[in-house]
Amino acid sequence: MKVIALVLAASAAWFATAPAPVGAPLALPGSDWSVDGVHSSVVFKIKHAGTAWFYGVFKDVSGTITLDDKPENIKIAVKVATDSIDTRNADRDKHVKGPDLFDSKQFPDMTFTSTKVQKNGDMMLVDGELSLHGNKKALTLKVAKTGEGDFMGKRQGFETSFQIKRSDFGIKSKQADSGLSDEVLLTVSLECVQADKK
Repeated sequence: MKVIALVLAASAAWFATAPAPVGAPLALPGSDWSVDGVHSSVVFKIKHAGTAWFYGVFKDVSGTITLDDKPENIKIAVKVATDSIDTRNADRDKHVKGPDLFDSKQFPDMTFTSTKVQKNGDMMLVDGELSLHGNKKALTLKVAKTGEGDFMGKRQGFETSFQIKRSDFGIKSKQADSGLSDEVLLTVSLECVQADKK
């Protein structure tokens, strides 16, 4: 039932609609931001046995974002530790992290690095590269700004939802393929703190 195994396993190059923007500008040109892993979330869902959606999370996410009025200067880099997957079952977590699926010891991180950003108000269309399980795939994401505030430093929130295929990254096994969908849906919600004014 090692459901999660496929999680990020997939890759993909098509995206789903991100949440609606909240109406504030991306703000602070030339500013650098650090992902607050304690207040950020990476949630996945995968269909089990062709029936219900199963949900799980990755608990360790980090990264940096550089914002600017000029889209060509915007940079996004996010890292997720594959060993931090949580499926609410210790035995299943162990299997998913093992060599049959994620092989977290050999491939400890899943990363996304932007290569091009287009901006329209609060919404960003981000081209980039997703690296997972020793494979890299091009990905295009719709990223929405979800809010901003000032709590122990200036903060901004961003979110995107998209679909990947675990088979694109070579994350497969006989048991997983018989019970899990190839498609995995991911939601990444990042709370970022201004790096130079924490």
